Amino acid sequence: MKIGIIGAMRLEMELILERMENVREEFLIGYSFYIGNINDNEIVICESGVGKVNAGCAAALLISEFDVNLVINTGIAGGLPGVKHRDVVIASGLIWHDFDIRIFGYDYGQVPHMPKVFLTNPAIIAMTKSILIKNKIDYKEGVIASGDQFVTSLEKLDNIKDSKPIACEMEGCAIAQVATKAGVDFIVLRYISDVVGEENQNENYTEFEAEMAKQSAKICISLIENIEG
Repeated sequence: MKIGIIGAMRLEMELILERMENVREEFLIGYSFYIGNINDNEIVICESGVGKVNAGCAAALLISEFDVNLVINTGIAGGLPGVKHRDVVIASGLIWHDFDIRIFGYDYGQVPHMPKVFLTNPAIIAMTKSILIKNKIDYKEGVIASGDQFVTSLEKLDNIKDSKPIACEMEGCAIAQVATKAGVDFIVLRYISDVVGEENQNENYTEFEAEMAKQSAKICISLIENIEG
């Protein structure tokens, strides 16, 4: 299998790069791509940078230029009610928390001619769960909300509360939207670095960012090592 991996920050990529063999680099329109192998799987990694435009560009290039069969987005996220610091989250679907054209008759968060929630292929979720269970990694599953904000208040997510998101971040939905449009499978994995609305949220993020990014990368490596090519 040819797997594309997107992480917003270098911290989220370093351990995966160290695990790869026969690595070479290609540079396209401002993005570096690292191509190599983990076991029998060909891997293409991109450090996208933060935010929806960066993530969407990285996903489009992985699919169009490298012809990947699966896109994995790994990284950290803010937890929402019911999720705590250091939890692992699998996205059952992704939604925008900052997209609003309700004036034209669409639901809040819905892009025209696209679903409100971008659903992950159930077969990919089942595969991911079985690998996490095999590696004795506990997880939670639910909707992840994305937008170009570091969310510090639950009130900012009031307009999508009917979707019951369990985490929020800044890249996953862009990757899900591009992959959905292209007909390519995707999975978004997050390690919770902070909890939205907690008194020490910003301090927790700053303190644990590097640790949580590395843990997210380790989980991604476990997934790749157990996917059959």
